[in-house]
Amino acid sequence: MSSLSQILQSFRDQAVSERDKGTDFEHLCMVYLRNEPMYKDLYREVMTYGQWAESEGLSQKDTGIDLVAITFLDEVHAIQCKNYAPEYKIAKSDIDSFFTASGKATFSHRVIITTTNNWTQNASDALENQNPPVSTIKLSDLEQSLIDWDQFKVDAAPVFKAQKTQREHQVTAKSATITVVAE
Repeated sequence: MSSLSQILQSFRDQAVSERDKGTDFEHLCMVYLRNEPMYKDLYREVMTYGQWAESEGLSQKDTGIDLVAITFLDEVHAIQCKNYAPEYKIAKSDIDSFFTASGKATFSHRVIITTTNNWTQNASDALENQNPPVSTIKLSDLEQSLIDWDQFKVDAAPVFKAQKTQREHQVTAKSATITVVAE
């Protein structure tokens, strides 16, 4: 079992309620979105739906949106975090309330983050041609993160995996390519 899978399983095992299980995973998702290079470069701010709703003067009632991210272009993205066992298949009914809540004009994009790679055909089909569009971050994407899940601690800044260093011939080839392109 991978380090991330162990973390996720501990969230499920230690949760007193479904809400606890979800809250722990939402925190992990915020850490991921704030630190994974692809999303760190996209999002200026990532917060809980309640925090965002309060700042907008809206009801903080849980409507299916877990997190909200603001891009550097001030676009607002709705995010749902689903912490299920890895063998679970996401069904369309699992995402219906999120689609309803996030289908409002305020949101320019939607993201569903799951702890499984499995989706029913109906759920997969529902992702297509949505407005606003929907993207997914699955367990396999989380596993490929630059965050070192072996060293992950809930209340600490993430540690990143050591970057591989280039070999001498790679450095030479890169330098030669840059020189040719510059000419």
